Amino acid sequence: MQSGDGSGGGSGGGSGAGSGVRSGVAGLVVAATATWGVVAAVPAVPAAASVSIDAPLAPRAGTVALTGSVDARPGGTTTVLYVVDATRSTGELTGLDCAGDGRAGGVEDDLNGDGARGDVLDCEIAGVQALNRSLDTAPGTQVGLVAFADQAAAADLDPSGSATFVPPGLTGGEQHTRIDTVVRSVQRSRIGLYETRDLGGSGSGTAFNNAVSASLSALATAPPGDRWVVFLSDGRSGIDDSVLDALTRSGVRLRSFAIGSAATCRPSGSLHKMAAATGEACRAVASPADLALDLTGSLPDAVSSVTVTIGDVAVAATVGAVGRWRADFTLGAGTYTATVRATLASGAVRTAQRTFSVAPATGTADGVVLPAAGTLHATTVRVRRPQPSRAALPSRVTGRVGRSGGGFTITRALAGSRVRLQARSVDGDGWTTVARDRVATDGRFALRWRPRASTPVLRVELVARGAFAGSAAAVPAAPISACRVTGAGSGWTVTCLTTARVGSVVRLLDGRTVEDRSTVRRGTLRLHGRGAVVGSRVEVTVAARRPVRLTL
Repeated sequence: MQSGDGSGGGSGGGSGAGSGVRSGVAGLVVAATATWGVVAAVPAVPAAASVSIDAPLAPRAGTVALTGSVDARPGGTTTVLYVVDATRSTGELTGLDCAGDGRAGGVEDDLNGDGARGDVLDCEIAGVQALNRSLDTAPGTQVGLVAFADQAAAADLDPSGSATFVPPGLTGGEQHTRIDTVVRSVQRSRIGLYETRDLGGSGSGTAFNNAVSASLSALATAPPGDRWVVFLSDGRSGIDDSVLDALTRSGVRLRSFAIGSAATCRPSGSLHKMAAATGEACRAVASPADLALDLTGSLPDAVSSVTVTIGDVAVAATVGAVGRWRADFTLGAGTYTATVRATLASGAVRTAQRTFSVAPATGTADGVVLPAAGTLHATTVRVRRPQPSRAALPSRVTGRVGRSGGGFTITRALAGSRVRLQARSVDGDGWTTVARDRVATDGRFALRWRPRASTPVLRVELVARGAFAGSAAAVPAAPISACRVTGAGSGWTVTCLTTARVGSVVRLLDGRTVEDRSTVRRGTLRLHGRGAVVGSRVEVTVAARRPVRLTL
């Protein structure tokens, strides 16, 4: 779809761009604020983020798969709505290998049978099928389908015309799942196998408005639980502020995919605005044929890693597109307690436990706990809190990496592994690597970069190596940072960010003389001085008898 200018209706205020940080945005974050005229730290963790473990179904000794959800509402139903762009422009490019069999533009690439082999719409259909297959075994999950052009409509997923959502693996006795069958009915003029609905054909400047409105109407009928929209489009339609506001208030998580070279995830574009309004990200897919891989490989924006531990054995779980995770163990007969630890990209950690029993099986020892074949060992990145600094962001980031399981263990097996310092904008346009290092034999790393105000969100990523999984951790804020001095000579003021709790004592010292004292308010400190600024010292008491000092 290529209509519209991507700016949306109104002033764009509905997207919240530039006005703060939405839940799901990860890492060390600073954002503009009117308080004291400096930058202020903004929390980036959704308060409701959680992790859960499903009850295993009658496991027997051998390979036991543990599953669960991260960033989910416990006990609820996870609803996933696939939204497909069926505007005219999705047929302008053909000859793509949408089926993924290495033969581009073949009969098998015409997934919807409209005569156009391997166009963008065919690749969207293949992407929905691939993502749906990855959710087939997810308990407590249901899926639906919306297509849009000039108009938007939700598909009926039941011959009786009474089902907007069904389990992802439901076949109803047919050869393929309902989603597989119905998504193949999407053409540029209609959707529906059991009940046909007209979509128009070209795609107008209001196409995204209609698509989002239809999606929210469909999701309003879903039972309590997490609700996701996977939004696929090759275009740049506008999005009205009123629609963005409705999306923000809905509690829905929308992840958008900008397909092809003409689509954009720029902050000014609607695909970015829609995702950012829900705490998610827009992902650019340059080649439509890669969409299936990008869909199944995408993670919830707030999640860095999930680790599952039984006793002293920890493995890295695989995490799916909507937060479903899986970890495999080799277990003998016995009773076990599994602990799942989800590290959010913001640095926050969520944990859950479940005790379960494993029945005996022939030829297996009782009580054995091992990673299943092919399972990666879990790792942990520990980033050291940067030293106090007048700068907003640290130019040097240090820490250690090690193995998880029964605690944090330094292992020589990780020596030489690659670590990367990554940065991105507050609104989450994707991570950019800004520094690299290799892990020393004692697990240490040091990363240097030139801070940029445009990318204030930072994390350290350990790249997977051998039998060890990759992992990541946010860069914590310095105890004092982002200082600004106004005025000079007989009267000046210094304002800084601080991680000290509200009410902590703050002093400005000139040698041993106390020039001013104050307390921390809303993550900032403010002190008044006279005379020379250089050499003055800011002191914050962050704990009993443990002051933190910064020389100006």
